Amino acid sequence: MRPQMSNDIPDFPTVVEQMQTFLQEEGHPIKICWVFREDLWRVGMNSVRICRPCPHPNESLAAKVFQEGRAKGLVEIKALATLASVTVATVWFPKHEEEEVQGWNVGLKLSILSPLPRAKAVGSIFWPLIKYFPSYRRYQALEEAVGTKAWALG
Repeated sequence: MRPQMSNDIPDFPTVVEQMQTFLQEEGHPIKICWVFREDLWRVGMNSVRICRPCPHPNESLAAKVFQEGRAKGLVEIKALATLASVTVATVWFPKHEEEEVQGWNVGLKLSILSPLPRAKAVGSIFWPLIKYFPSYRRYQALEEAVGTKAWALG
């Protein structure tokens, strides 16, 4: 079996369209708000807090991360929650050897958390206060499948 090359994975706009089709088929909003770990806080299995409004630079950063994963031949777009009429999603790939996922070493992966939680918005004015909650810091330290902005830029 030949390894999948990066050109076997479509470009970012095409994959976003594929993800939107997948979301629509599953009954979720097709408008996507791109997030990274700093923008969210999972406070329980079905409870997520999102910094709102979604930062606009995240779309270009998501495209950058996608391109890096595509070049490696391994990238995932994952829906993490819904917020009003948008789906909150992230782009990720195992950047370092210790991040590799057993059984997934090539290709494109589109996924939706099941059940897909409904997020609660926290205004960007209040978001800095959230960072003082021990459970937020614990989430930030333990979450591995949602990259940080520093990880994305590095």
